[in-house]
Amino acid sequence: MAATFAIKLDDFGSGPQAVEINGVEVGLFQVEEEIFALENSCPHAGLPLHEGVQDAYEVTCAAHGWCFDLRTGFRPEFSDGFPIPCFYTEVRGDEVWVDLDRRTNLPVRP
Repeated sequence: MAATFAIKLDDFGSGPQAVEINGVEVGLFQVEEEIFALENSCPHAGLPLHEGVQDAYEVTCAAHGWCFDLRTGFRPEFSDGFPIPCFYTEVRGDEVWVDLDRRTNLPVRP
C-alpha cells in the first residue's frame, strides 16, 4: 500500500487529530515541523491517544496516565516492551500522508 492522504496541516491548529485509514484509527501529532502517526489506542484502556495530553514528543493517555513517546511508540519507562505501532508520515505541500505499511518502530529485544 502506498501512502494515503490523512489531513491538511492547517487542521493541527486545534491540536492532535485522529483519522481513519483503511480501517485503522491513526492519531496524528505535530511537534514543530514534524508529524507523527501512531495507532490511536492506548493498550491499557483502549482510549484514543489523541485525546490525551501532548507534551513535546510524549502523549499521556487521559484515562490512566500512561505516557508514550511519539517517536518510538514505547512507554519511556518500558523501552524493551511492545510499542504502539508508529507509521511513516510525509508532508506534501500542505497535506500529511501516512503509509501504514511502513512502520517506523519495532519492538526492541536484547
